[in-house]
Amino acid sequence: MPAQTSVPTAASIPPAVDKAARAFTLAYVQHDARNGGDPSYADAGTRAARFAAGELVDVLAQQRPGQEAPWAALRSEQARQTAMVEAVVVPDGAPGPTESSAIVRVGYVLTTKPASGPSRQSTEQLLLRLGLTSGGWRVIALPWV
Repeated sequence: MPAQTSVPTAASIPPAVDKAARAFTLAYVQHDARNGGDPSYADAGTRAARFAAGELVDVLAQQRPGQEAPWAALRSEQARQTAMVEAVVVPDGAPGPTESSAIVRVGYVLTTKPASGPSRQSTEQLLLRLGLTSGGWRVIALPWV
């Protein structure tokens, strides 16, 4: 008889890790490209930096050349993007959380609402490495991004 293996579930994620992952994700993926809203994608990175630590804090606020075209598209639509987190889980093949570190995959639905026309939805995911700092759980890396 083959050995049974357990599949990590959302229940195996400590509540403080789940909370930090959700907060970071919402700050990082939501954008307001309407007049008077965010001037660039980097604004979301600045908001997400409150839930980050280490070198990632500085990296998040950087504007990247690859962001210009998608941002221009959102601006032309005067769109607002909102997200709803559906799950925070241990990714397949990743180790489970320890007392000081965790790797999680955050699944969310991103809704893009242009000023006119129908809203669009897409199912997205973000992989996060979190670490326990003196300020609590923080995102310390975005692996494979």
